[in-house]
Amino acid sequence: MDPVTCAGLRFAYGASPVVCEVDLTVRESEMFALLGTNGAGKTTVMELVLGHRRPSGGTVRLFGRDPFRDRRRLASEVGVVLQDSGCALDLTVAETIRLWLRLYRRGEVARAAAGLLADVDLEHRAALRVRQLSGGERRRLDLAVALCGRPRLLLLDEPTSGLDPQARERTWDLLRDRRREGTTIVFTTHYLEEAEQTADRIAIMDRGRVALTGPVDLAASFRRIIEERIG
Repeated sequence: MDPVTCAGLRFAYGASPVVCEVDLTVRESEMFALLGTNGAGKTTVMELVLGHRRPSGGTVRLFGRDPFRDRRRLASEVGVVLQDSGCALDLTVAETIRLWLRLYRRGEVARAAAGLLADVDLEHRAALRVRQLSGGERRRLDLAVALCGRPRLLLLDEPTSGLDPQARERTWDLLRDRRREGTTIVFTTHYLEEAEQTADRIAIMDRGRVALTGPVDLAASFRRIIEERIG
């Protein structure tokens, strides 16, 4: 069963449509990028896929389940990085990771926490409180939290926003490793080169609709859309 399917997906704020008849399928162990200009609707699609909003019409399914009704059942299978961090600011980095690990895993929490912090290059920040981290460090902590449950599916909204080039590359190396292990990854990004270098397929959103879906060489079409907006 495909990790993500959307059929005729719609969402509106009152009389204002934001997502219009979106059809998407993400295959198992695929790296899938959702591109679009600001206001194209990609973040709203991610929120619908996560079950944070109820669709105005159409359907969305994660592993065949409705994410709005079955969020608890899907919690252990889906890791999430949103644009805004949900980590408690007064906890330390180590406390944050250990808290999430206790929710998902049995066994040696301390060892697993050390491994995750090393993966995102935050082991030297373990004793700091989350509020003391830079924006880029919080982004990396968000990713570590998303990986705590060994998810089958990762949904990442602008996962490298605020990261320096070195941290961005390390983040993508980590995600490539997870994908090779069988994790399906869906992400939005404003960095076109990230999609070209990492994705198996892309979907280009424009004004609430999926304008194109296909291999990464369609990224040139996204450039044209941007140029038309600027021009």
